[in-house]
Amino acid sequence: MKKGLFIILAFIVVFNSTEAQSPWYVGGSAGVCVSKTSINDTLANTFSTRNRVGGYGNIRLTYDMNRASSLEFALGFLNTGYKINNDTMAYNTSVSKSISSWNSTLGISFRQNFSEYNFISEKFGVAVNYNAFSNTSDTLNNKENLPDYRIVQSLNSRIYPMFYIGFAMGGKTDGGDRYEINLTYQQSFGTSHLLEVQHGEFFNEQFPLTYRGGNLQLGISYFFNFGKFEKSEEYFYD
Repeated sequence: MKKGLFIILAFIVVFNSTEAQSPWYVGGSAGVCVSKTSINDTLANTFSTRNRVGGYGNIRLTYDMNRASSLEFALGFLNTGYKINNDTMAYNTSVSKSISSWNSTLGISFRQNFSEYNFISEKFGVAVNYNAFSNTSDTLNNKENLPDYRIVQSLNSRIYPMFYIGFAMGGKTDGGDRYEINLTYQQSFGTSHLLEVQHGEFFNEQFPLTYRGGNLQLGISYFFNFGKFEKSEEYFYD
């Protein structure tokens, strides 16, 4: 009985170690992101801009050009936004706006392996955001009845290009799969939304803000090696 179990375990180990590796990987990534209005904006003295926390999720396809570099493509959902605060008010101080879009990226990563299974990598590339869920214009009040201030939001670009840079730490499983912890910054080449903050008596005072769509992402990724699927398919048809 013990001898039989040993043979089965040995077969599993040999099977996993000799599994054909493919340069193609497919997987997914998910995490949180932080965004805010443009840092170049000038706000009235009583207002400040705050970070808003959102999230993202995507499907990723990776091709290893060699042991140290890969081409990467991703398509998914991105939830960002902004938060404006009136620092002199005691209640209902903030207006927070969620902005959701489809996000696609294409880039390259470079890996430095410091053991058989672990690595770090740097990533950079381009992205395209599609504001599929934004209205042409919106008015956001700090409270429903008798608001103290409001934000008039206008959609500036339905589609806008971005670039990204990132850093990842990860590893590889015995079966050839890959996992990562990612930190990525995306910055827009244009402006997503134009904002006007209106305040004072009868909203007779105002100042402009811009939301470009830049965001900082922290998440995890997992990639399945295509060689595993190819071997399973051959086994199935044989």
